[in-house]
Amino acid sequence: MRLRLALVQFARGEERRENLRRMLGLLSTLSGVELVCLPENWLGREVLGEEEWGEVLGALGEEAERGRFSLLTGGAYLRRGRRIFSSCYALDMKGRVVGRFDKLFPSQSMGERSFLSAGERSGPLRLGGVRVGVVVCVDALYPEPCRLLCSGGAQLLLNPSNIPENRVGTWRHVGVTRAVENGVFFAFVNNTRTGYPDGRRVVGHSFLASPRGEILAEAGEEEAVLEAAVDLSQLGEVRSRWPFLRDARRFWRSAGRAPGG
Repeated sequence: MRLRLALVQFARGEERRENLRRMLGLLSTLSGVELVCLPENWLGREVLGEEEWGEVLGALGEEAERGRFSLLTGGAYLRRGRRIFSSCYALDMKGRVVGRFDKLFPSQSMGERSFLSAGERSGPLRLGGVRVGVVVCVDALYPEPCRLLCSGGAQLLLNPSNIPENRVGTWRHVGVTRAVENGVFFAFVNNTRTGYPDGRRVVGHSFLASPRGEILAEAGEEEAVLEAAVDLSQLGEVRSRWPFLRDARRFWRSAGRAPGG
């Protein structure tokens, strides 16, 4: 089975409504893809309330239904009750919300822990005929949530991010490692042509890594939709030859606890 995947590498601007307008324009051009993933904080760093986020979800859902693709909304700062989370919502091909992935480990270095709460862990979801798991930005640096998602059946890990230029090399190494150690595909989805408050540039280089440790596709620094065919038939062969995930399950069973428990 092949999944037609699209990673939207977005040139984020300063104004939230303009970012939404431009993103909807990009999504309207998509055809023939089954799963689309957006980057982290592509709307900006503004915290959205339930009503504001509901409007965004409604607009994204219309595009998902029009294009007949499932959609992962990337990360956004969202107020739920009295707390703020960074969350990625999952929409099916009819534009309906079918799940949510929270950032589990807000970034210490970027000061997120001063206002963001750690989110709730979610299991993988079936989207576009594939079981997917999402780790938002720095969550990819923690092997435990990735392994738990894959132990739960994820075939593809998606990592919506907003990573600066000086960290892209690290993310490439981490993405390949997570793909190989779990026998899955790993997709990094970054913004581009934007920056951090400390002046560091964000310059894209979104990529897809295979369970064989190969970079199958990588974007440059331009705004782009990176499309790739994910050949899921590789998973059985790779996991048979490199049974790292099965061995990890056996190890944690022998230790009497789950990974990271």
